[in-house]
Parts: sequence; structure tokens; C-alpha cells
Amino acid sequence: MDQLEQTTIDTQFNTQWDTLIVGGGPAGLSAALHLAFHGRTVLLLDRRTGPLFYTLTELWNVPGFVGQTGVSIQKTMRLEAQRAGAKLEAGSVSHISGMAGNFRLETEKGAVYHAKTVLLATGVARYHPLVNGKYEPWLKYAAKGNTYYCPDCEAPELLGQDIVVIGVGTANGALGAAIDLLEFAKRVRLLLIGSTEFTGAMLHKQEKLGLEVIVGQIADVDGAKGKVKAVILEDGTRVEADGYYIASPKLPRNDLAQQLELEITATGHIKTGWRGQVKRFDTPHEHWLEGVWAAGDVQPQTQQVSIAAGSGNIAAVMIDQYLTKLEPRRLGLEPGVRFVHPEKPSLSSQKPS
Repeated sequence: MDQLEQTTIDTQFNTQWDTLIVGGGPAGLSAALHLAFHGRTVLLLDRRTGPLFYTLTELWNVPGFVGQTGVSIQKTMRLEAQRAGAKLEAGSVSHISGMAGNFRLETEKGAVYHAKTVLLATGVARYHPLVNGKYEPWLKYAAKGNTYYCPDCEAPELLGQDIVVIGVGTANGALGAAIDLLEFAKRVRLLLIGSTEFTGAMLHKQEKLGLEVIVGQIADVDGAKGKVKAVILEDGTRVEADGYYIASPKLPRNDLAQQLELEITATGHIKTGWRGQVKRFDTPHEHWLEGVWAAGDVQPQTQQVSIAAGSGNIAAVMIDQYLTKLEPRRLGLEPGVRFVHPEKPSLSSQKPS
């Protein structure tokens, strides 16, 4: 990029936003809605790789959205944030610097943004089973029909079913998921395509449970319209089941947190206070970093839509209160001002920006 192009980008995005939110999942969208509702200038930048963008199965434990697909929930939350006045753009933030009142964020494509406050709602990177050494073939089935990723969210749906837990990561992790599913499933087997060794207490649990363990790599998937009929191993073994649960690593996207030198847990999550406050790794307990919050799955918390949305809303309340203390407003004194409800166009007629 030459100097002229860089100058153009810096000028184009020289507006200073009240809050810039990195991540457009339930946490980021919930925060964007609340802040925009309170009259804040809000920009949300999202890589658009979050799981809800691709979840075609219905979710049954999200208040207000019971029985709706992940895609539908994501679309509705985006439209509500936009109608409230939040600006949503596609972008992958690669660099962050600055301090409270003057943060600078840059995307992989070189666009530069400025904000008084920042909310990191960057989520986690979810790993999928490899099929013939590649993860792309599995995406046709991931959360599309009979594949599952969250026992707390989906286990009751597996009542009376024959389930295969595909262990992408550790054998212990696969067994832990299997134990959760045993409460509802008729039968649970383990297909270990990652680590095959049970260790510690899990070794004794496996010996006690006596679950069938299959070891091998997936060569192909027999399926149609998002539903897996069987996974076929390299030795030709055909593993059929009613459903397939994926036990895989979910690694927090903490690269921006590392750039800010935030304190990170042993699992890679951003360590936060209960209101989403963050601190640098070398500062005293509860010595929170001014102007930055974190919310959603990047925090060390249970990964559910409603929990992520709640954490985003909590952080947004704190951000709004912080901005009020930073610069009190008297919006009600402006001539002719009154609250106007956001328009409510039909979902089918709107396309997210």
C-alpha cells in the first residue's frame, strides 16, 4: 500500500466512535443494541465466521428465540442492532493500540478506525473433524442436521438416540462430552481421531463405563442435505449413528488482548471482572484497564447464546456509564428532540450491511 492509499484510508475512517466492538456474535450484537439505543455512536466489525452464521439447526434454550435456527437468531439480532442505529461492517481487526479516549484499530485490509472505548467480543475458534486431512468437507454438515457441539445446549434433543462422539482433541475431552450425553442418549460410542489416551481420573471413568472406543481417521462422509448417514474411516469401517457430537478444542481468539497485554487465563480466555472489565497482566488485582471491556465466549464462561448476549449487555451498560462520566450529555435540551421507535421492517426485506 502506498502513502496516498494509506492517507485516504486514515481520512475515510477518521471518525471517532464512542465504542468500537470487535466481534458480531450474540455478545457483540447485544452490546451494540444497548449502546445504540442509548444514543452512542457504535461501530461493530465482524469477521463473519461465528458459528451462528452457519447453524441451521433449531436452538431450544435461548429465551425469546426458542425453536429458531442459529442463522435466524443471528439475522434478527443484527437487524435489531442496525435499527437502533449501530453501524455493522465486515472486517477482521488485526492491530489495536492507544488508550482510553483514543484507541486505534486496523483491519487486515488496512482500514483504520478510532474509538473512545473498545469491546472485545472475539469469541473462540472452533475445530472441526478432518475428512481426508481437510476440515472443509465437514462444513457441509456442521450444525446443519444431526451434528452437535454443545451438551448444555443440545443434549436433551438426543433422548433415546444412538450417538457417536467424535474426539477431535483429547480422549479425555471426548469422554467428558460422552458422560454428559449419557444422561439422555440410548447409546454413546467414542470415535477418537485425535488423541487416543485416557489419563488421570478419566482413565478410571472409561474403565468403569466401558464405552465402545473406535480409533481411526475419517476418509469420507456419507450424507445428504446436511445430515450425516455415516462416517467412513481409512480402513473402510463405516460408523453409523443417529447423531454425531463433536468434542473439539475451542480456542479463544485472544490476539488483540495480547497486543493490549491483558491478563489471560491458562485456557487462553481473557480474564475479566463480572462486568466485563479487563486488566493488564502486570497490574494489581481489580486494577482495571480504562476504556476496554470483554464479553462473550472469549471470557471464561459457559458458551451459550443467552449467556454471551447477557455478558455483552452487562459490558454495554458499563461502557455507557463510563462514557457518561467521561462526557455528560444533555440530549433532552436539544430543540424538538423526542424518542422515536426504530422502524420495524420485515426480516425478509432487509439485508444486513
